[in-house]
Amino acid sequence: MERRKINIAVVEDNGMARIHMRNHLVDMGFMDVACYSHGRDLKRDMKVRQIDLILMDFHLGDHKNGVEVMQELGREKLLSHTTSLIFVTSDRLPLIIGQIVDIHPDDLVIKPYTIKILEKTIINTLTIRKHCLPILKNMDEKKYEKAMVQLQELSDSNTLPKSRTALLKLKARLLLKLERFEEAIQLYQSVLDSAANVIWAKWGLIHAQYLMGKIDISEDLLKDMLGAHLTNDKACEWLARICVGRQEYEEAEEYIDLIKESSLSMAAAKLKAYVYQLQNKTEKAIDLLEKKRINNKHIREKHAELSLELARCYLTIAESKQPNERAKPIQVARFLIGSAGRGYLEENLVLKRDYANILAAILENDQDKAMNLLEQADLKEFTVADVPTMTDAIKAWASVGDEKRAAELLFQSEEKMRDTEDLTEKTISSMVIKQREEEMGARRPRALKFNKEGLQLHSQQRYEESVDYFYQAYLLFPKEAAFGLNLLQGLIESEVSEHKEAKTLRIFNELDKRDLNNANRKRLNEIGRRISANKEAFLLEGDEDDDIWNSIKK
Repeated sequence: MERRKINIAVVEDNGMARIHMRNHLVDMGFMDVACYSHGRDLKRDMKVRQIDLILMDFHLGDHKNGVEVMQELGREKLLSHTTSLIFVTSDRLPLIIGQIVDIHPDDLVIKPYTIKILEKTIINTLTIRKHCLPILKNMDEKKYEKAMVQLQELSDSNTLPKSRTALLKLKARLLLKLERFEEAIQLYQSVLDSAANVIWAKWGLIHAQYLMGKIDISEDLLKDMLGAHLTNDKACEWLARICVGRQEYEEAEEYIDLIKESSLSMAAAKLKAYVYQLQNKTEKAIDLLEKKRINNKHIREKHAELSLELARCYLTIAESKQPNERAKPIQVARFLIGSAGRGYLEENLVLKRDYANILAAILENDQDKAMNLLEQADLKEFTVADVPTMTDAIKAWASVGDEKRAAELLFQSEEKMRDTEDLTEKTISSMVIKQREEEMGARRPRALKFNKEGLQLHSQQRYEESVDYFYQAYLLFPKEAAFGLNLLQGLIESEVSEHKEAKTLRIFNELDKRDLNNANRKRLNEIGRRISANKEAFLLEGDEDDDIWNSIKK
């Protein structure tokens, strides 16, 4: 490990502390050290350069705190497994330490620290990173089976005898990714049998039990953690999420009420607001968000985000009223949208603001303005949008009559929800997606409509145009084999290897594994013969070495 080649990012709002930290690192032999006063600049740089180690403070002045920055980087896919994280903070409060531990940093240094402690922590973290780098790279590529084999080999070699805990944590994460929940439960339980108060193992055990479907066991474990300083708030959030999953909204509200309003994280505050709205307690949701907004008036990103959440509440009120009674709530919503838009906004908040304006225009029945704003918003980078913003976009496109675009965004929002690491954000995402699905109607009738339009185009030999309609039908209702076969037929007739997220060979492979009736099996076999006869037209890079091609070659 050559120190001069390690890229380090220091995120610290205090100018003197930032300079001292950089000087210490240079004295240790680290030459590539970039410094940031807040997460926004860090995020911008991480879009264009790889960072090996982040040294993160918790409090970052009038910006999002360090935990929120790391969560946002993860949400926007800017944080890879190969980037190590050390928190350096003066906070000793259980609430703060608990939030830091929740995002699984590699280590934690409490200020004031000695140079010796700082150097030892950094070197230990980078040593583990060096030995685990092939494993972490495979995790970035979602090759979890391969990563697990490499991790087992590393553990057996005893190369890192003093890093057993770090390797156990990594193994537990991989077991969860591989959905080997029983093994994960055994791992966490073995750690707790040795030391009953290991907090990461406690939460891991609850998570593994929950993912395995043993929700009652998770619930009992969580109730045992209520009342303790370090675990109460997170346990309440967990229990509220479980209640939301059961549609027990009153019980969910009761659990979130056990968290002091001043201690509510942004995600927990939004969850509480959505729980209120699902019980038609919109005024309570507004009151909560307004208090949080006032309390965060000096933290620009949070103030803007809360303003837009409030605007969404007022737009919901406007939608529930007759057209001639909507003016006042829309006026309040527009004031809040304008308040959020003053000054610099991050890309995700720009999109949130744009779609709030679009929904306001739709409620005002100004279709031309809404369509113009939609076309402008559609040119922006949409991958940074969170799921609630995506569902606003779904509502907007459906309202102007573009059901195909709305259906595609619905699929993308579900994909994003599945990839979401933060469990509270995931619960919120599932709530807003369910709401949009209910508004749009049942999936199968909508899929049948797209399929019918695709068949009409296909019969006119407009194959390339038909593909997108078959694609939308398949996304909406993949269980219907006919939709997949029609999509595959359209791709074959168009002689294309992929359409958006649909890969010709992968769809064939997925359908081949199904229990098809005789007619569908005969049709699939005929498609397979056509693919084999024109193999080069449908191969993508990597397919030659994949099992995908083997099923077609049979």
